Amino acid sequence: MMEYFSDLRNEIGFYFTILKLLLYFSIGAIFLILLNQIVKFFSFLFSSFNREKFLNRLNFIFKLFIFILFSTFMGWIFVNTLF
Repeated sequence: MMEYFSDLRNEIGFYFTILKLLLYFSIGAIFLILLNQIVKFFSFLFSSFNREKFLNRLNFIFKLFIFILFSTFMGWIFVNTLF
């Protein structure tokens, strides 16, 4: 009986480790996307000013921010429902 609980604990630990790695990957990917957009934004500021380009980039940043908030909220709901 103790072997069963020990094996179960090891298996749950393995899945938790995989979940943490996926979480770290997601955070890192979002960070890299944001960093890329910041670099593009600064290169845009130092290039010739174009109002349409600025509004397109501002719109993209706004959509990305909403996506991050929505995905974080959905992840929070999923984790609280599951655990």
